[in-house]
Amino acid sequence: MNELHRQMYLSALGLDTYMPRLHLPFAAISIACELPIAAPDSQPTARVERPAESFVSPIQQNAKPVSSEVSPVGNLIGNMFDVPKVARAVSQPVTAADILAQLDAKPVTIEPFSLSIWRPFDGLMVVDSRNTKLALPTELLLNNILRAFFLNQSLKTQEEVLRWPMIENSFTKRTVADARNELQTWLSVQHEIRPIRYLWLMGANAATYLLPENSEYKDNLFKSVSLADGGIDALILPSLNECLQTPTAKQQLYFALRVYLSAHQ
Repeated sequence: MNELHRQMYLSALGLDTYMPRLHLPFAAISIACELPIAAPDSQPTARVERPAESFVSPIQQNAKPVSSEVSPVGNLIGNMFDVPKVARAVSQPVTAADILAQLDAKPVTIEPFSLSIWRPFDGLMVVDSRNTKLALPTELLLNNILRAFFLNQSLKTQEEVLRWPMIENSFTKRTVADARNELQTWLSVQHEIRPIRYLWLMGANAATYLLPENSEYKDNLFKSVSLADGGIDALILPSLNECLQTPTAKQQLYFALRVYLSAHQ
């Protein structure tokens, strides 16, 4: 199209400039714009005749009237080339301290882990931190503990394995906060389906991600802690593998269970 018409279209679209990358087949050849020759100040400005079917943009309709000293075409062409200069920001040098600060700011990811879940009877849930590298009779020890404290209950010691992350996806975030959110949500759902009266969190993985954010496993060992939702009191215990490897831990576990169960009867 005519260059003046093209500039009107671009102005209406809010585009400063446009340059096509290729010539479409059967498209009309572009016509070079013939700029008017500026007349001296003493002589009147040459009047440019517009075509009968010229396009007038909405921007030009609402524009202020131009001075009689300057031609409308000259004003339009002058604005085309009067592009304000943008100052470039000076790049700052990157130091080793900046790189280390960025690395420290990134969230620390954790390795996948798994938990053993037991529901021996309604109201009791045992969550133990698994260690697949050790082949120890953890389930036999759990049966002995349950028989010592729940003689009149019919026990069902069927182990369920809960793996985290629950969704195997390479793009899944694996931070401490992500594990805590997922596992605490899972526990809340389990509590809604089958209310939990007694909850034993055994081992670092079971306690770290199911306890509130500011609660530490070692600081609350052999203690009863209220969880975030406020409806469950959990007893923090060493894992079954730790009890089998450390006899003193097993003795402390029996004492803590006796105090915990007597307080929740």
